[in-house]
Amino acid sequence: MERYRANLARTVDALVAARSVPVTETVTSLSLYQLGGQDAISVLGSLEQSGFTLSRLADEGGDLRPEDIEVDAVGIELVLAKSEVPDGILPILTTAGFRAALAGPIVEPVIWVQGLDRPVETVGVCYLPWGAEAAFSPEPALADPVRVVRCFGEQQVCSPIDRWLLRDPDTDISGGKLTPWRDGAANALARALAQEIERDGRLLFRGPPPTRFRGENAPRIEVPALGAMQRAAGWVYENARELENRHALLAAEVARTALRDGDIVDLGGVMFSALEGAKIAYGFGISQQSRDALKSLSDLKKAVSDETTKLADATRSLAAAVMSATVGNVGLIIARLTLSKEARLVSPAAGVIAVALALYVGVVIWSGWHFLTIQRDLRSEWRERLYRFLGDDEYERMVNIPVRRSESGFKASAITSGVIASLMFLAVLFIIFWSN
Repeated sequence: MERYRANLARTVDALVAARSVPVTETVTSLSLYQLGGQDAISVLGSLEQSGFTLSRLADEGGDLRPEDIEVDAVGIELVLAKSEVPDGILPILTTAGFRAALAGPIVEPVIWVQGLDRPVETVGVCYLPWGAEAAFSPEPALADPVRVVRCFGEQQVCSPIDRWLLRDPDTDISGGKLTPWRDGAANALARALAQEIERDGRLLFRGPPPTRFRGENAPRIEVPALGAMQRAAGWVYENARELENRHALLAAEVARTALRDGDIVDLGGVMFSALEGAKIAYGFGISQQSRDALKSLSDLKKAVSDETTKLADATRSLAAAVMSATVGNVGLIIARLTLSKEARLVSPAAGVIAVALALYVGVVIWSGWHFLTIQRDLRSEWRERLYRFLGDDEYERMVNIPVRRSESGFKASAITSGVIASLMFLAVLFIIFWSN
């Protein structure tokens, strides 16, 4: 069947090339219009074992039977029904049908192309030999070129570029059957990489210095030059967040290295060196940003270190306050027990000193706790204003975990110190009242 289907395709393509016969292809049918009688006879003679069947044959007078066709007839319409294909596949028999499918919206993610001898996968569409099977899933849609390309007059950017951008830029795209796709890809990628499309169709790269290319001669571009454009477009459009930056860098390199007033062929010729220069410029910018980020991280680390150090100092101050209060209260207890009950000023003095020592410990605890709450508020502001570039996991590991450990130590010390200070205060009061 393959041989007969190929013969039918050659017959139709020859008619289109010789007489510009209008051709329309859909998933289920192939329609030819304005055929001459001999043309219709030739097509019908190629139907045998091709997998196509006659669906409609008519002229201006209405339906015809194949045996009623006259050789000198004109204006014949011929509709051929295609055999059923799996869902999600658009079968294309003719070169004209292939060009029409590429010019319209994406109908199906997989296209069978008669005469194609190898699969070609793009971001959004897979082109396969007729009858081939392949598991293909379109990738997420690329960023829209209209974000970075300005169009004037009736000019338009080819959007989207998913069907034109290869998943693997090293894919073999040579051969006559892929000529319509190569022509479309060269034109679409050239427009997607330009910064402006002027009213006369020229592609402007602002530079400086500004450089313009004529938007023509796409069919003359060679496969290596188209491959360079593929790599450039893939680098520019692979990351939507970096689209504006990368697009501007590449455009500046094209303007700096290109000839003036070239065409798409010349644009493809300078794309390799322009891409290398744009990558170097981009890497330099990233390294500069990295230095700024490292400085910010260093400042963050110092701030966290200072906070944990101050919390450690507060913990030591609290321990010293509790030790002083404990020694003082023990001294009061001993003094009360060793002095006679007639020394009536001892008890009031011991009570006052015990209260002062308890308040002292309480003030130290409150001071440390107040510092802790202030630092929490400051960290919240840091997070939103200065360190938003840090992910939650990194921020948790660099800030929250060490700070929580320091806070836990202080809280444990504060609770223990408060309990000890309270017990010693109660012990002093008990001794005072017991001794009286």
